[in-house]
Amino acid sequence: MTLEAFLWEERFATGIALIDAQHQRLIDLVNRLGGVQLEQAAAGVVEMVAEVRAYADYHFRTEEAVWQHQGADAAEQASHRAAHHEFRTRLAELEHDFASRPLELARVLHEFLCSWLVMHILGNDQEMARRIELGVAADVDRPEATARTGFLGPARSADAALLQAIRRLYAALSTINTELRESNRQLDARVRERTRELSASNEALARERDRLADANRQLVETRSRLLASERMASIGQLASGVADEINNPLAFLGTNLNTLAEYLDDVFAVVDAYAAREALIAQDASALASLRAVKEAKTLDLVRRDAASLIAESRAGVQRVKRIVQDLATFARTDRAGWQFNDLLAGVESTINLALPTIQQKAVVQRELHPLPEVRCHSGQLNQVFMILLVNAVQAMGQSGAITIRSGADQATVWVEVEDDGCGIAPENHARIFEPFFTTRPVGQGVGLGLYIAWHLVHQHRGRIELDSQPGVGSRFRVVLPRESLTGEGGACR
Repeated sequence: MTLEAFLWEERFATGIALIDAQHQRLIDLVNRLGGVQLEQAAAGVVEMVAEVRAYADYHFRTEEAVWQHQGADAAEQASHRAAHHEFRTRLAELEHDFASRPLELARVLHEFLCSWLVMHILGNDQEMARRIELGVAADVDRPEATARTGFLGPARSADAALLQAIRRLYAALSTINTELRESNRQLDARVRERTRELSASNEALARERDRLADANRQLVETRSRLLASERMASIGQLASGVADEINNPLAFLGTNLNTLAEYLDDVFAVVDAYAAREALIAQDASALASLRAVKEAKTLDLVRRDAASLIAESRAGVQRVKRIVQDLATFARTDRAGWQFNDLLAGVESTINLALPTIQQKAVVQRELHPLPEVRCHSGQLNQVFMILLVNAVQAMGQSGAITIRSGADQATVWVEVEDDGCGIAPENHARIFEPFFTTRPVGQGVGLGLYIAWHLVHQHRGRIELDSQPGVGSRFRVVLPRESLTGEGGACR
């Protein structure tokens, strides 16, 4: 399709047949380009633009050869060649700027070619043709020269003024376009530079993110090791007391069993004596007296009385060992138990029983425990918290004192607290007491991880630890757990 937006008229003629024919060919190409735009045929734009560029180059070479052959002024020829170069530059710029938008290129190029051809034909080419026809130089403007009319006829002053104004306007627009293009080029350069900088920053951020992720993984692993280490330290502090608790009943179990063995030897001796003399007992009074002497010597009556007591005591010792082992198993419950509904007081009692040998070296234990609703929690972790608080209370003691364990609940929370009448904590240390590795004890008496681990485990349960302490009076640590968030369907933080 051809869009007849630009029609050839005689007023466009230069009087030079070859140049006029090429101008008509250029006008035909412009109209065909308009047809491509009208049809929205993006696929044909590139080929059409290439044809326009090739024919324009051919036309420019023809014009420049004609002007040179006709002996046109050298300055005029240079000006004409500059105009041709400017056209080529402008066409190349448009192709570059709209390379990704072919239909927009067709529209802009069609408008540019229409205006450029009018100015080029009516201005530059016809002016050059008049000068050649009149045989005057570009800088000569004599009245007798203009009176000599040729094919074009004299240029009217109004037309000349209008063309001059158009040239100035076109020059101004060209300058503005050039400046805008340079600004765009600089802007594109800045955008590319900024993009490179942002890409470099993003890569650096990605590396930093990976480094932080790796550091976080290492921190999680280290924290897990610290938790395990503190757990083992808590168990280690109880080891001697637990060993005594187990060894004591085992000791009297062994003694009682040895005694029972001796008693049984005596019983068997009596029984053997009776068996040996069984047939003579009724006939021989001396034999009967001998048996009675053996019976008295072996204190069989005492054996009968004491054996029942020893067995009962041994059974009590066995139960005591069993309870210690059960308490230890409850305290050291592994992650396999996981999050489930538990009785907090059962964990408190088992932890107290395990810590009791250590506590009794310095303090008496007072219980003020009130029933608590079962809550969904990790009992092994909370048992470790209670153990840390109990051991911490013992370590705060002087020569003797008291430790009170309390419990309670309200509509929103459940709580367990451990209070001691030890040395207390200075006010300036309250804010740091739960920091890792913070301790006021001498070197070698702890690394300051216990209370931090307790805080961390309670925090995992969406709870908190409250501290109330005065130097010389004692300290109270209260573990507060949110009741609904733990018993709800969502459970605590895993």
